[in-house]
Amino acid sequence: PARLLDPTALGLRAEGPALDAELTGLDTEALERAFTQAHVAVVPGFCARDELGRTVLLGRGGSDFTALFIAERAGGHCVLVKDVDGLYERDPALPGPRPRRLTVATWDDSLRVAGKLVQPKTIRFAQQHRQSFTVGAVGAAHGTLIGPGPTRTEGSSVAEPLDVVLLGLGTVGRGVYERLAAHPGNFRIRHIVVRETARHVAAGVPAALLTTDAEAALASGCDLVIELLGGLEPAGSLIERELANGARVVTANKAVVATRWGALAGYAASGQLAFAAAAGGAVPVLETLQSLADAGSVRGVRAVINGTCNFILDELTRGIAYADALAEAQALGFAERDPTADVSGLDAEHKLRLCSLAAWGREPDQLERQGIDTVSAALVAQGQAPGRALKLVASLRHEDGRVVARIAPEVLPAEDFLAGARAEGNRAEITLADGNCVRLAGKGAGRWPTTAAVLGDVWTLSRAASVEAAAAAAAA
Repeated sequence: PARLLDPTALGLRAEGPALDAELTGLDTEALERAFTQAHVAVVPGFCARDELGRTVLLGRGGSDFTALFIAERAGGHCVLVKDVDGLYERDPALPGPRPRRLTVATWDDSLRVAGKLVQPKTIRFAQQHRQSFTVGAVGAAHGTLIGPGPTRTEGSSVAEPLDVVLLGLGTVGRGVYERLAAHPGNFRIRHIVVRETARHVAAGVPAALLTTDAEAALASGCDLVIELLGGLEPAGSLIERELANGARVVTANKAVVATRWGALAGYAASGQLAFAAAAGGAVPVLETLQSLADAGSVRGVRAVINGTCNFILDELTRGIAYADALAEAQALGFAERDPTADVSGLDAEHKLRLCSLAAWGREPDQLERQGIDTVSAALVAQGQAPGRALKLVASLRHEDGRVVARIAPEVLPAEDFLAGARAEGNRAEITLADGNCVRLAGKGAGRWPTTAAVLGDVWTLSRAASVEAAAAAAAA
């Protein structure tokens, strides 16, 4: 969850020329209030208000200046995210020997080498306030710390891109492929395994990347396997084998993780296997449960964790026939060609098993499942009543030493948090031992929510690989 704060809400004030003003004020209490309502605050980087309430611009480098100014006023550390992993003695994109990266740089040395990467007025502001900040890049294991110094350099530390094999190029797989291809400095796609290649070539995917032979693709060697085939086999066997061979693996396959947890748990614990996309789409259910479980505070979970079912139930309560609602979900990319796993509740069951493992390290002792494929007209009619909502609710209770799970359609009052899940949305309500609740909401079905969750895992493993490479280089 994020809050967007405009200059007025943030109390971001400036004075001077209207096109190149200097920041002078910030309402830190407004920023603190925003963080009581959301995990992330998004703020403008290029504008503020002057003493007369007029909008003024902050000139070149305004975003860097704003970030540094807010960090200084709020007492935080600023990280400027760029397209290179820090400052170099000279532009590393230019021909010639690879320049050395500065691990630490004084403000004066930064003014000399930063060029257009960091605007001079930003560095001068930091120097004036004796403020240190970091310049780095997404996925990098390091950056340049700019501050009092002394300046230090190291040999070239630009990590080689990770070699990736992508298993599957369906709805989510295509989204993941497009994002990886946009970051060639971080990822080198070696092979994409598909059932047939012609359709994907026609859609613009290079033929040289495509293969129908998973065994040959994986035998060529890779650092990272992204499994998006779905189904128990061959996905499960391929995942286990590649993990045993030392590759990092990201998967959205909740069926494989749930049914093979005994074999996969060790890899998940070590960080070699990541599967955040297996439950909740873009909603970080598993990560949140694992974090809360470390404190031993999870008592129960209630969730709407299948976006396909939620979309169909919403359509049913609008008076749409089941077959038409399902067809619409398939047309929008929310439902698979074979929707059985979704509508029977099996997909929600797999996700609920993963939630139980994340929260308590064990599968449910008892599980009851009912999908939406047999939902009655009477229940739909109840969901159509004012102040009511029909949802497929997945729940876990930990009581008397047992974990009890249930998945079934329920008619909820409108004030219930889960009732607010709309269309393909997901929601989760985690009850803690002290009676408090942690609530999560977001998109749960379709290409981009699941793609976002997969990419979150991919970047996490990419950073881990960068850290290992940097440590190995330092040891050498």
